[in-house]
Amino acid sequence: MAVMSVRVSDEHRRQLKAIASLQGRTMTEVVSELLAAYIRRQKAELSRRAKSDDLRALMRLSEPSFSEWDNREDEVYDEL
Repeated sequence: MAVMSVRVSDEHRRQLKAIASLQGRTMTEVVSELLAAYIRRQKAELSRRAKSDDLRALMRLSEPSFSEWDNREDEVYDEL
């Protein structure tokens, strides 16, 4: 396990220490849990965006394939 230093305001440190103490936990446990939750959320968001970006790229690639479908003779079918 690595050690990481993080600068926080004195007030945040006092509040974190008090809350962790009331919960019977250490500040390290609370911060580790918060960091793990943040990483999970960000990974899920990045994954969602990547899938969305892949879909958009695929749609752009396929647009020329559908250009032959755009003709006046077929406009009658648009209303169906």
